[in-house]
Amino acid sequence: MKFIYPINLITILLISFSVINQAVAQKEAKVWKAYKKDVKKGKKSVLIDYSHAGYAFGNEGIPEVSKLSYKYFDITHYGAKANDTIADDDAIHAAIRAAENAKGGVVFIPKGRYIVSKGVNFKGFEINHSNIVIKGEGAWAGGTEIFMQDYMRHDKTIFKWIGPHMFTFRPKGLDYDAFCSTTTSSRPYKIKSKVVKFAAEGSYEIEVDDASKFKNQPYIILVMPYNTESITDFLGNVPTRPQWERLNNKGITANEIHKIKRIKGNTIVFEHPLLTDVKPDYNWYVAPHQVISECGFEDIHVIGNFQEPFVHHKNKIHDSGWKGVNMAHIANGWVRRCVFTNVNSAVRITGSISCSVIMNIIDGNQGHGSVEMTFGTRNFTGLWLDKTNLGQWHGIDASHMAAGNVAWRISAPQGRGFDLHSGYTRATLYDCYEAYNMSGNGGNYKVEPHHLKGFTLWNFKQTGPAVKNYNYWSLKPKSEAPKSLYWGFAIAQPVVVGFHGSKTTFVASSIGYKESLGKKVYPESLFEAQLTYRLGERPTWLDDALNNWEIWKQQVLQ
Repeated sequence: MKFIYPINLITILLISFSVINQAVAQKEAKVWKAYKKDVKKGKKSVLIDYSHAGYAFGNEGIPEVSKLSYKYFDITHYGAKANDTIADDDAIHAAIRAAENAKGGVVFIPKGRYIVSKGVNFKGFEINHSNIVIKGEGAWAGGTEIFMQDYMRHDKTIFKWIGPHMFTFRPKGLDYDAFCSTTTSSRPYKIKSKVVKFAAEGSYEIEVDDASKFKNQPYIILVMPYNTESITDFLGNVPTRPQWERLNNKGITANEIHKIKRIKGNTIVFEHPLLTDVKPDYNWYVAPHQVISECGFEDIHVIGNFQEPFVHHKNKIHDSGWKGVNMAHIANGWVRRCVFTNVNSAVRITGSISCSVIMNIIDGNQGHGSVEMTFGTRNFTGLWLDKTNLGQWHGIDASHMAAGNVAWRISAPQGRGFDLHSGYTRATLYDCYEAYNMSGNGGNYKVEPHHLKGFTLWNFKQTGPAVKNYNYWSLKPKSEAPKSLYWGFAIAQPVVVGFHGSKTTFVASSIGYKESLGKKVYPESLFEAQLTYRLGERPTWLDDALNNWEIWKQQVLQ
């Protein structure tokens, strides 16, 4: 079944008229003008190039499954029956295994409600092969529903909030928790090669001591072990809070995942540029990064059964009882056109590269989280609507060594704000984000700050009460909690442009670059502008997505 929404003439005219009006009504941002000049001259700019985020690194849209000639594996052919009281876990497992045995395909879930997780279920569903799409017949009323009747049990007693997802995509047998760890020294890499030559941010290549180890590897990961010498590079010349035990004692660690374009001698050439300077003195090394690719989850209404008023970290049920989709070590994966209802968390993208979560809604009872982008590089969440009764506790999250990730056109008017959950996050763009509060950040105070250098907040709209003298780098306790070691959001030298809505003011010294506070700027979307500038023309998938999003929302919300 096709889910394609063609752009009509009226919509094209409306989009064009809107773009013209924005250009006239809003001044072109100075920092954007400077960025274009800097790119032409090959200079480092205030703005990072965030345009390589998402499916196919932003160069093209996610393919429609109907055009892929994939074989369909209908779960009803394996025993599933819609709209009854019998659990359909076995049938869904069987259809997934059949698709894997065929080396790819569409696990098709026809319209109707299918019950899963009835009784004790520890593992959910696993997809371990490339080129597999879990697909329904639409997330609107009368479409495909997956009803998670009972919460997902798990035995992780230390961390309440890290529970299993109902659907997990990952390479077979991969212990992704072992590789997705901020304790980088414990990661079980069997192959490593040291970086032997300096490579600047924006460069497309690195030199290692033995590149022959990676000749059959499509993806690698660059890792910088903990060191205190790099603190100034990643934070700038700013003091740190005394309670930041990990950073103050061990320093900083970093990683970023890259797709290999070619290898010449001991030089590895990447498809896309480095997000930081790579200095051999910091003991950077390269290791293989295992992934599966071209995996999708789409057109499904995922319904949990979380009905209680949410209490943060109350217990395992509140933190992670009902969770939707997890994409671990995936390249070019996607979650699109889905609705998540009464769930504790919707989507997690971890250890992945160039994945997109786009055109999705979360509603029902407030839960713990929205979308997490962790340990990966250049992932993307866009066109996300939070319609839960109180807004999710945490908004869109980039954290835990994530780099180059983008949140684009997010609407959470009741939400606590965007989330940066600590763990050496860097090079993040939050673009055209609407939320009630400034932030809904998390993370233990011992592992802060929430973000290193490279964070840009572009045309953020705050819908809740204004805050006076918001401080992105406070070095003292909050006045309302003088004994607490949580001193507030900590972002190193953020770029804040076009902040509007509520009349929040900022401590100027806590911002690296600020412009047009109180009024939107042009371009409205930095991601769209950078992508168009890089490609030389506006990619068609952007306007297709914007148009289809409005049509799809109407169908779902009516």
